[in-house]
Amino acid sequence: MLRIGIIGVGGLGTRHAQYIVDTGKGRPVAFADTEVAKAEAAAEAHGGNAYGDFTQMLEREQLDAVFVCTPAQVRVEPIQAIAEHKLPFFCEKPPASTMTEARACIDAIEQAGIINSVGFMYRWSEVTDRMRELLDGRSIGSCMIRGIWACAFWEMPNYYFIQEKSGGPIGDQGVHLIDAARYMMRDEVTAVHAFGSNTIIPKTDTFTIEDTISTSLKFGSGAIGTYLHSWSHRGWVWEIDCIGEDFRLVWDLSDKNRLWGTIGEEEVSFEATDDCYITEVNGFLDAVTAGDQSMIRSSFADASKTLATTLKINESVACGEPLAVEAP
Repeated sequence: MLRIGIIGVGGLGTRHAQYIVDTGKGRPVAFADTEVAKAEAAAEAHGGNAYGDFTQMLEREQLDAVFVCTPAQVRVEPIQAIAEHKLPFFCEKPPASTMTEARACIDAIEQAGIINSVGFMYRWSEVTDRMRELLDGRSIGSCMIRGIWACAFWEMPNYYFIQEKSGGPIGDQGVHLIDAARYMMRDEVTAVHAFGSNTIIPKTDTFTIEDTISTSLKFGSGAIGTYLHSWSHRGWVWEIDCIGEDFRLVWDLSDKNRLWGTIGEEEVSFEATDDCYITEVNGFLDAVTAGDQSMIRSSFADASKTLATTLKINESVACGEPLAVEAP
């Protein structure tokens, strides 16, 4: 049983503590949060010790790995400290809030040579595996990809409404589907052109985001795509649609995590039965046990490429111009 420490014991940290238990491969033994009461509650629920300072946790505990579940703006210091202790770590998405912060973390990780993973859970989905299998060997350069995420803003925490904290719809939610598209197509976004609108709520001091954003995407292979994210819909529309010369594959996450379409003459209908949140934690713990970074599907450096794309989308919304996406 791997001994796990958790930094940041809000909603995500609490969920990951249970995911760790559910895998049967590790147990959370130490919790650190600036709100000590949260760490104490988690320690009481799972056993172990509570800390108000993650540096004390890292110094005092004998850990096999650490989960970093802090807000994106609070990643550099924990990850640098973890790297100094040569510990593997799993970090929630997005990996950082700026590319400067991401590069600082990448430098620390590379110098320490530690196993690392970022929580882009859709990379671990059975649907993703099936999609990559079906697309393997096909020409992606002539492909079109369409992503859409539409839901209701009134179901969101107020934190989401502040661009500087959440990254807005793209930085907090859209980042998942954009990352999934990169992974499924084995391709990189090289340029974006985005437009934003406030279709429901005008901007105020407490609502600094656009509630609807449309983005054109250009990939390195020559493929093109669009991504629409809106918080103005009474319901959920949540899918990735990949269209090529002789195929169409639709991953519908709002309908039982289902893949459907055609490829060549074959009808495709597949419904996932896994819980990709647990699968990604299970995969990380397996990689830690094996000491093998190649078992990780979303390294910090690779996840930072998705971060670079989402930051450029938000920048393009602000300036109205097409922008190149550069690798970190």
